[in-house]
Amino acid sequence: MGCGSVLGDLLYLADSWRLSPGPGAAFRPQASRPLVSAWPAGDLLSDLYNMHGEGQISEEAFIALRALADRGQLRPADLAVHRARGQRRPVHRVDLQVENALRAIRSRLGQLAGAREGSETVLSDLQARIADMDRRMTGKLNTARGAVGEGDEQAARRRLTEKAQLSSSRDRLTKQLQLLKEDLAQLDELTAQLQNKAVELEAVRARGDLASLGSAEGVQGEG
Repeated sequence: MGCGSVLGDLLYLADSWRLSPGPGAAFRPQASRPLVSAWPAGDLLSDLYNMHGEGQISEEAFIALRALADRGQLRPADLAVHRARGQRRPVHRVDLQVENALRAIRSRLGQLAGAREGSETVLSDLQARIADMDRRMTGKLNTARGAVGEGDEQAARRRLTEKAQLSSSRDRLTKQLQLLKEDLAQLDELTAQLQNKAVELEAVRARGDLASLGSAEGVQGEG
């Protein structure tokens, strides 16, 4: 199909997002990974994802093999068996590969949509908490000013200390907010690339359908 290794990388990135502990966490190192084939030589997991990207295995087979990989039990023979099965199906083989790849993409798009929905909830909560801290910091500052006006410097210092603590917490939340926004931008880019691959594969399938129709009409004409 001509896009297996790249699609394999995209599927891997989508799974990395799904398996990360939460927004802004484990996905960040993965996001910097180039979206081209850049796996270590002999890496069984890379072979598995490349096979999946090429549509050589179904989503169900991939899930089973990925589970073996997660347990450290995936063997070269496991992949060889599935390669051999694919080679024994020459009839409509390309159609099956395209359909397998499309199913893989749809599965990841669903996962990413769910991840985005959850991240947007966290984003909204962070923004609300930061706004609340801003209000509380303003209140502490006004109270401190009032205490100074009344000559109560000790009370003023307490309020300013509390304001400083709130400011420190706000800075940490603001940092998380920025990281989450960056992650969402990367998620959207990954989603767009998967959608582009889906359109590409849909075009391949449509051309195959037209070619099959033309062949069938040719046979009927000869008859």
